[in-house]
Amino acid sequence: MDGITSLTSLGNLVQEDASSGMWDVYLAYQLLNEAAIDWTTRTKCIRSTQSITTVASTSAYDLNPDYLGLYLRDSSKNFFIKYYDGTNTSFINQIEYSDIVLANSNYQTLPSSFAVIDKSTLPTRITGTASANGAASGGECTLTVAASAFSNVYAGDNVHNTTDGSTGVVLSKTSNLALVTALFNGTNSDWSSADAFVIQPQSRKQVILEPPSSTAAHTVTVYYVQKPAPVYSDYGMFRFDGEVSNALVKYAAWLYKYRDKDPNYGDKWYQHYENQITIYNKTVNNTLKKTTWTFSLKA
Repeated sequence: MDGITSLTSLGNLVQEDASSGMWDVYLAYQLLNEAAIDWTTRTKCIRSTQSITTVASTSAYDLNPDYLGLYLRDSSKNFFIKYYDGTNTSFINQIEYSDIVLANSNYQTLPSSFAVIDKSTLPTRITGTASANGAASGGECTLTVAASAFSNVYAGDNVHNTTDGSTGVVLSKTSNLALVTALFNGTNSDWSSADAFVIQPQSRKQVILEPPSSTAAHTVTVYYVQKPAPVYSDYGMFRFDGEVSNALVKYAAWLYKYRDKDPNYGDKWYQHYENQITIYNKTVNNTLKKTTWTFSLKA
């Protein structure tokens, strides 16, 4: 389902529509996206890799904003990442961050393990003004600036038009000068030249190498479960199999139903969602997992 079809299905399920005065499109999209993230986290159905180039005597490296969790495991079911020193490839396993702190290791040529932690600081907030009009079409509008400002902006970041009072999400980045956004609940919910904006980038996680590499220009490859690209517009779609859409709507409806009270995990909508996850993992994901675990990926 695309965005507008998902909204219609969700509205019908919870018996709300635009004429009711209670229907908030922005909230509805938020719930659908929360459902998509939960589905991906639990089924690991969207995956990606990130290549990191080491800097001498540096242990911490930012992971992509769409990182949800590690994906590949070795034959002992330990998560691993790949490390290439320019000549040889090795695979190093995840350990607890507390073990890295206690080890207090000096720099070495090659790390032997790693941990993933939350980054302790938020990315810098980005402000400025639009340099061109960006009318809304199909729920999307383009924010353009005159000078490069978006090098650290990613899909999923929060964006605010402080001139017309709208708020929303970055859907994609066309360039460091232009972002495709979705805005809601403002005077116009689009961009006019000279509109002021505020963008708050998402929090990040970091991979910590143990011991830190003393050598630059080595390559670390992280295999990870990837957060689905946000859908907040009429024709946006999640990168899932078609049959997943109905389960996502049921989960979003369950969140909507219990948004102001304790959730009921026995609710029929939630149970439908749980059953679909079980079926998906048995029929789709387990085959991939078994294939992955038959390999011995020792250094």
